[in-house]
Amino acid sequence: MNRHLASAGALAVAIAAIAALTLAGIDVAGQAPAGSTNGSEGAAVAKTPWGDPDLQGIWGAGYILTPLERPARFADKEFLTEEEAVALEREQATNPGRNKRSGAGTVADVEGAYNDVFTGRGTRVVATKRTSLIVDPPDGKIPARTPEGETRLAAARRVRDDENGPGGRADDPEERTQDRCTGITLPVNFGSAGVSGAYVRMVQTKGLVTLYYEEGHHGGAYRTIPLDGSPHLPATVRQWLGDARGHWEGNTLVVDTTNFTPRTNYQGSRENLHLTERFTRTGPNTITYRVTIDDPTTFVKPWAIEVPYTKGNEKENKIFEAACHEGNYAMVGILAGARALEKEKASGARTRSGSR
Repeated sequence: MNRHLASAGALAVAIAAIAALTLAGIDVAGQAPAGSTNGSEGAAVAKTPWGDPDLQGIWGAGYILTPLERPARFADKEFLTEEEAVALEREQATNPGRNKRSGAGTVADVEGAYNDVFTGRGTRVVATKRTSLIVDPPDGKIPARTPEGETRLAAARRVRDDENGPGGRADDPEERTQDRCTGITLPVNFGSAGVSGAYVRMVQTKGLVTLYYEEGHHGGAYRTIPLDGSPHLPATVRQWLGDARGHWEGNTLVVDTTNFTPRTNYQGSRENLHLTERFTRTGPNTITYRVTIDDPTTFVKPWAIEVPYTKGNEKENKIFEAACHEGNYAMVGILAGARALEKEKASGARTRSGSR
């Protein structure tokens, strides 16, 4: 279980890192122009002392404007023009978002005062100018779900909507994912609205690649990937981040991950989730990340996401270990408060019934 204790210092580092990537002139040397897939397999890249492509460093996409699925307004358009991308970024920059103030002294006013650096201001369209992070199928949409997948998605949506709605869902602490310290899920950062802006540090040794994911109040996570050709763990062994095995194809690190737990949940996919990730070094400061999601019990066919990563400055874009602090007395209050409200509501219903 990841443990996380947020601090003002870590928050300041995160804000500085985001600004460095998205606002202060990202170094995008080596990124392909609009219409390209960034699949530069033949490009000369740095090598480790033992001869593997060197992927080491801090990498991130920043807070990006491009959504997971293609919006209706771009239904038949895979790539934006430069002018369209600039217009979208300008539109986002002038949108007050959560910084919009209304009804001084109200709950809405307090909630709206949260700094919008985390919700969209200063975001960029991905460097490839794609209209969606989904690159396959060509329509930029998540494929249709199986009946089983639809059922699981509807159940997860009810929990999420209840948790985020008035009062929040408080029947079971396991349902309060924002409070429960469940940590990151894979593929990390790719929700319905795009990329969260967090960084990943990649470290290599001969035969191993280790990734550390930064993900705010959810807590960070380590992931170690063997490159020795060893088989996956037995199907009876299940892990929150699955069981990863990697190998090289040219300049691309290919990572195959299976053995997720039944509590895994990515777009309705659970223990049958199968990820194939490709990290391709495309230039001195760029990696193209592409992940294929496959689960025949949830989706009628596999689908893929692609995001260009930019290398961060080691001095400015530091990553500190994040761990979720779960000595959470607030959880007791949340659950007890919900029970008190239920009793109050039931008492009121009985009173109204007796007065008739």
